[in-house]
Amino acid sequence: MLLSVWGQGRPFTGWSSVFARTADRIRECYEPRFPHVNPHRLRHTMAMATMARLMRGWYEQAARQVRDTDDDAALAHYLRTQEPLLILRDLLGHTSSLTTEAYLHRLDVLRLFTSLYRRVGKEYGLLDEDVELELATEFDDEPAVV
Repeated sequence: MLLSVWGQGRPFTGWSSVFARTADRIRECYEPRFPHVNPHRLRHTMAMATMARLMRGWYEQAARQVRDTDDDAALAHYLRTQEPLLILRDLLGHTSSLTTEAYLHRLDVLRLFTSLYRRVGKEYGLLDEDVELELATEFDDEPAVV
């Protein structure tokens, strides 16, 4: 938790104006396309980055079990491990995972999962040409989602 106080010991609550002024300065001096920033947007950014890290760790654990044991061990791990979405829900303090799922609409989940699957699979020696071909053609016959 970020805590800052005024000189007289009262909590500082003007974060929105600090972020807005800083974003304005960045746009003026460095990057005119820099987005408007506020505390809630930073919360969303943290949530999306955290979800990406949680998913990478999840894939790495499954890949280690597949490499070191067999597919059944990976399935057992999957069924007994806490889902990353639930971990993120708890970190954000949401009472329902449905609220947390709203973050996933802002995150390109398919791209994230595909890139993590490929990266972790290569690191653990689980991807070969056949798997890559299957992954590349898995959804060829389905219409594109808009």
